[in-house]
Formats: sequence, structure tokens, C-alpha cells
Amino acid sequence: MLLALVAFSMAQTLVVNGTQPFKAYVKEGALVINGSEITLPQERLSWNYNGTYTVYGIYYSNPNCQLGTWPNQPRFYITCNTGSDFIIVAVKDPKARVICKTNRGPLQPSAASKYVEIYQTNGLNIECESGYSAVASAPGVLLGVLAGITAATATLLLALGILLLRALLKK
Repeated sequence: MLLALVAFSMAQTLVVNGTQPFKAYVKEGALVINGSEITLPQERLSWNYNGTYTVYGIYYSNPNCQLGTWPNQPRFYITCNTGSDFIIVAVKDPKARVICKTNRGPLQPSAASKYVEIYQTNGLNIECESGYSAVASAPGVLLGVLAGITAATATLLLALGILLLRALLKK
């Protein structure tokens, strides 16, 4: 029973919200998404998740580095006084675009698929962020905007109707 509890605690569930919310599982050094396994780097990753459409697995070899995050945004940075190795695993919505960069410029992922991008580099800092590409739609936001426009239009038409009715009654 103790072995089962240890195995259960070692497995982590990552929930990615986005255009198509999904769950990924980290188990025994592999990331399982929709039945497909992706081997993760051997280093122990700490997972950064804040309810958005990208979950970051973060590793840096220098314990004196500082990790900074933004609330409710899939964005973070790591700064170090001396060099460090960095590994970033981005588990993302298929339509999300991840950008990681250092002071030398943007990084290219060492491995990439529809749901995962892995970045590996070394240096003094790294910054990563995620956003939807220009062609991705966000139905929830779009419907909210359309509802606001519809309500504003209805209010304007009602006000114009009252003004017209008042003008007709005065004559």
C-alpha cells in the first residue's frame, strides 16, 4: 500500500485550459497526453501553472537563480548572477505559441509537437511567454464582446425611440 501511495504522489496531473482543455500526466519521467508518451529530460522539473493555456516545467541548475512570474499570465523569467543550465518544458494548447528568449535572442525548441515544446540552453537569464497565434479564436471572449455590443446597441435604439416618440408627441 505504501508503494502505491508513493507512486500516486510521484504522478502529477497538469490541466491546460484553452481552446480545447486537456489533461496531461507526468509519470516516471514521461509526459502522457491523449495516450501518447513524451520522454522528459532527466532533471526534476518544477511545474508552474496559473490556470492559463500553458503549463511550464522549469529546471535551472544554479540554486541561486531567481524565478519571477506574472499572475494569471503564462509568462515567467529566471535571472542568475552566475551561469546556469535551463530546461523549459511547455505543455500548451495546440493553438498557443510559446516564445522563450535569452539575452542572445529567441530560442528554438530542441523538441516540439502539437502539445509540447522543450527548450534547453545555458546562460544568465531566460524569459518565456505564451500567447495565442493570430489565427486562433477565443470563443468565450468573442461572445462576451458581441454580447456587450448587442446590449449597447439595444440601449441606443431604445433611447433613440424614446426621443423620436417625444418629438412626435410635442407636434
